[in-house]
Amino acid sequence: MLAFCMLTGMFFGNLLGQIIGVKAKAIGLDNPLPAMIYGGLMGTTSVVAGGLAATDPKLVRYGAMTATFYTGVGCLLAPSLLFMMVRFFTV
Repeated sequence: MLAFCMLTGMFFGNLLGQIIGVKAKAIGLDNPLPAMIYGGLMGTTSVVAGGLAATDPKLVRYGAMTATFYTGVGCLLAPSLLFMMVRFFTV
């Protein structure tokens, strides 16, 4: 099951990266602000960097920065919040 989940994530990551490279102009992904929003929504730096590199290499740093921040905040906050929730409901 784990292998299937990993394969599915890799497949959809590649698919999203390719689609964003083709449809970037249609959705208005042509300056730093939409690139940062896209990075925050996708959340995975590799997919964001690949899709934005296919669109405009200058936008990669903005999207990757937001995706990295998003991932880092999740990695830092999720264990703490889970600990507090478990502690609250078990005591």
